Amino acid sequence: MRIRRGFVFIDVLMGMIIVSILGAILGGAAAMHQRSLKHLDATRAASHLAESALLSMQSGQPPRAAEKKSLAIHELSSADVPGMSWVEVRATVHGRSASLVGLVPRNTIPPSGD
Repeated sequence: MRIRRGFVFIDVLMGMIIVSILGAILGGAAAMHQRSLKHLDATRAASHLAESALLSMQSGQPPRAAEKKSLAIHELSSADVPGMSWVEVRATVHGRSASLVGLVPRNTIPPSGD
């Protein structure tokens, strides 16, 4: 009686194909997760930069020179408090941006509006 060995080969081949497909799916999910972490990190850094700039302006100091290239500061309107203005601070880090609105002394707003 002859034993047919072709079925064993096909079973092993199908198992290897299934394992490779599952590996490719897992690899894609891991890459997507890593990309999402980088975007989240950039968004958090932009939020921190905007918060830092707004806080330094509220304490009477202009934003630091290193921060100015990533910041856009726009005066929104004058406040009811003399010498104060509402400003929007938008920070951009690696293509991700965050904006905050706050009340700051007029003399801390950069003259060019940047």
